[in-house]
Amino acid sequence: MAEQSSIAVGLMGADSSGLASLAQVIAEVEQQAASGGAERLRPLATGFSPLDEVLNGGIKPGELVVLGGPFGVGKTIMGLQIARNAVVRDADARALYVCYEHDRAHLFSRLLCLESAEQGYSDEALTLRRLADWSLDPKGGGVIARLRTMPSQAAVLRTISAYSERLILAKASGVYSTLEQISAWVQAANSAGRLLLVVDYLQKIPLAHDLIEPETEATTFLTQGLKELAMSAGIQVLAIAAADREGLKTKRMRLSDLRGSSALQYEADVGLVLNNKFAIVSREHMVYNLSQADAMRNWVVLTVEKNRAGRTAVDMEYALDAVHFRMVATGGFVRERLVDERVILA
Repeated sequence: MAEQSSIAVGLMGADSSGLASLAQVIAEVEQQAASGGAERLRPLATGFSPLDEVLNGGIKPGELVVLGGPFGVGKTIMGLQIARNAVVRDADARALYVCYEHDRAHLFSRLLCLESAEQGYSDEALTLRRLADWSLDPKGGGVIARLRTMPSQAAVLRTISAYSERLILAKASGVYSTLEQISAWVQAANSAGRLLLVVDYLQKIPLAHDLIEPETEATTFLTQGLKELAMSAGIQVLAIAAADREGLKTKRMRLSDLRGSSALQYEADVGLVLNNKFAIVSREHMVYNLSQADAMRNWVVLTVEKNRAGRTAVDMEYALDAVHFRMVATGGFVRERLVDERVILA
């Protein structure tokens, strides 16, 4: 556990751990309020409703949120959108998106598509296909130059520019980008304001040594390290997690179906699981309303399976606009009966 210890030592202040009387705690809280430091304790909203209401305002400093789900359900879409929402909604917030799956140019392309759809351009909203065609046009002068000549898309660029200094994209290496590297990035990005760290995804973080081989032990080490990083640095951490082989076979994925599930269940402060709505709605709804059933393919169900500070076993639904890499941020509570409604860990 040497790597994890070095993370803690590097990020913790002299008074961050150890003993303190309640009287000292009260004095510290008052001092924080007087100096304006208490502002850092305010939750960062995810920008998704009613998720923020269920989480009592959003993700709190020191919290580790785990987001899991089957392949292709929209985990990266939601993770990047939450990072974007944090910096759009809070001018003092910064977000660090550490991605082991995509390069920075691809993430930027996703943000272009998202922002154009968010601004309601409908058929004019950007897609990866359209951006690729423009980038290959020898007379176009490049995608950004092309967008600047189009009034509607120029507005998209202005919107992104407004938060571009506070949304930091890190292309992570599955060989070199260890917890130690992530903690160094956090230190560099956490100089002012509040910080949300998004890791996409947790099980791809490489270990700096070969002492931990079983995947369950590796996931435990990584999860504990991210939790320690959240607490010692006073930041919010959202970690996307992959399913294990057996979990991919289940009808409705649960927190227990993620790789290294026991560590994720116990270390996470909040456990969120995404499923496609069509896959998990009880068949009775499919039989009696086929058109409605088909529309469910474009919706996802987000379940709060663990929440140390509030309600659990809450199912919310959001429309998925996959071609523009976004979910419609205003959702609702699921009214239909879902299959396998048990919750593994509350």
